[in-house]
Amino acid sequence: MTNDIIALGAESEITRITIWGHTYVAKRRPRKPYLLSELDTYLRASRTARECKSLNIARSLGIPTPAVHSVDMQNYTLILDHIAGKQLKEAVGQVSPSLLRRLCNQFGSLIGKLHDGNLVHGDPTTSNVIIDKKSRLWMIDFGLSEFNADTEMKGVDLHLIRRAFETTHWTHQDEMLQSTIEGYTEVLGDFAEPNLSRMEEIRTRGRYH
Repeated sequence: MTNDIIALGAESEITRITIWGHTYVAKRRPRKPYLLSELDTYLRASRTARECKSLNIARSLGIPTPAVHSVDMQNYTLILDHIAGKQLKEAVGQVSPSLLRRLCNQFGSLIGKLHDGNLVHGDPTTSNVIIDKKSRLWMIDFGLSEFNADTEMKGVDLHLIRRAFETTHWTHQDEMLQSTIEGYTEVLGDFAEPNLSRMEEIRTRGRYH
């Protein structure tokens, strides 16, 4: 078995591993020494279990996500499919405006399918979307996801997308948001409106409080 670290996040270590000629990703949540031991253990266990369950639910809803091949709750580690491609974050500014609109429309559709299944991603930034060689989007990193989501939670998900566009892709934020909302609405139809209205309400709260 060979392995190499490909990402170090705030809560996890992502390693590419090769076993018997097949490439996978190991996502491990290491100990945070600045947290109380009991809290640290709880967070690592709950987020690992939640991510495993959410990835499976998302796949059942038609969302392309890495398949879970193994769960190690003693070491808080998931073994997942390795999705070859680049982050949507990396593609913005590199692809044509028409392709960017199509990608964002697809992104909105995926979020719409999640919300239709009452699941929210929790961290729906362009860093957590992978574009494969066929320009197909894959959603990753469900450690902050939530089940049985209500309108407030869905509105927060949408607000986080808008904030990600504003802070990371400010020169393209308008067309990206418009295309994402179009894809979202195409999936949910009239059921999108309460969630979009809540997104606007959450934005107003942040502005005046």
